[in-house]
Amino acid sequence: MNAENKNRLSLIIWIVALIVIGSVIGSLTKPEISTWYSTLHRSTLTPPNYVFPVAWTILYGIIGACGWLIWRASAFPNLSVIKTLYVAQLILNWSWTPLFFHYHLTGLSLLVLGLMDILVCALICIAYRRMRTVSLLMIPYLLWILFASYLNFYIWWYN
Repeated sequence: MNAENKNRLSLIIWIVALIVIGSVIGSLTKPEISTWYSTLHRSTLTPPNYVFPVAWTILYGIIGACGWLIWRASAFPNLSVIKTLYVAQLILNWSWTPLFFHYHLTGLSLLVLGLMDILVCALICIAYRRMRTVSLLMIPYLLWILFASYLNFYIWWYN
């Protein structure tokens, strides 16, 4: 296998891995959607339930592509900071679903989202000069988690 095919394969692995992990974590919420979550007072801006898996599949694909770009980058100042921000926001991302849906910790979930907002914003800003593609690809993710922060805040405040 030549270098170009190895690069393509590793990109596909990153993307598929993030989508699969996100899907597995998301599938754990299904029982809570029709029970606990459906009883909550939610914002009128809350999208229909079918929007969330579609949006997250796209976003996890983008996050996977960004991880691939970050880990294959040649060393430069702040690359280790970018890697740390990427991993930290991903851990928080994966922790949000069980905190919110399984444990019903809406306040702690809101805090996790706030930290994610900060970390992703920092990642975008720090990556902009040397990894503009990563920076730009992360913007839709930032916008979505900012919206998710609003939705989570609304649930925390009104329930």
